Amino acid sequence: MDDENLEQTPQDDDLLDWEPPELTQRALYAAQKDAGLFRPKPKKLDFKSPPAGKHRTLSLVLLLCGALFLVLGTALAATGANGQQAVLEKGRLGYALWMSGQAAVLCTYLLYLLPLGRDTRRPVLLTVLAGGLLFSFGAALIAALPKNSGLPPGGAIATLLVAVLLTSNLWLLIGLLRRKTSERLAGVMGCATVFLGLLGLAGALLLPETATAPAGVTALEVLQIGCYTALLFAWPVLDRPVLAVPPQEDSEEELNEGDLNDGQQPE
Repeated sequence: MDDENLEQTPQDDDLLDWEPPELTQRALYAAQKDAGLFRPKPKKLDFKSPPAGKHRTLSLVLLLCGALFLVLGTALAATGANGQQAVLEKGRLGYALWMSGQAAVLCTYLLYLLPLGRDTRRPVLLTVLAGGLLFSFGAALIAALPKNSGLPPGGAIATLLVAVLLTSNLWLLIGLLRRKTSERLAGVMGCATVFLGLLGLAGALLLPETATAPAGVTALEVLQIGCYTALLFAWPVLDRPVLAVPPQEDSEEELNEGDLNDGQQPE
């Protein structure tokens, strides 16, 4: 058969111009990014994963500022005329429980800062958080009594329950007991506490005669809780102290081995 009589198979121009969809998507993404049209989707807050803990300096500043505001606020509320008034309002037992709770919070700050062994740190942190909550609950219970707060029994109990549920350390303690992360959930509760503290600060400034604490004490307390809340969003305090050695990266040999194996695990 003569070759000239054979019909030539036409070439498909679509096959010649075909490109993998991945390359097309990457090119479109690069063009949109260069033109400023690409807007990444906002990340949702994942309560099941701990904070990344990438900003060590910021976390250290938040921790130190929170501890400083705690010490200043406690000193201002416990000395001089404010201290005498606190003893009269809380009673000696309530005042002692409140001071013990403040000391427990300060110890918590130290545990967030200083690196300890994992087997030692978690039981100590669990004990300090539980002790601080018990002291604070006892002081709040005494303050919520009808003879001290002037509220009816139902209102006093409701106020106490709300105060306890909005305590960040309660949710941190629950996370420790369940061996799961709870920093971000505790941070959300801290935001609610900051909002209530700002309302109390506004009331102390506008109506000082009805305030339960001086405006300066309330302002320092709001600042301390604000720093504490921001720390919970920035650092995994339940698993790693701020001064702990960062986790080691993969060695160069492992990376090279992964490149040689094209990302496949050896059999």
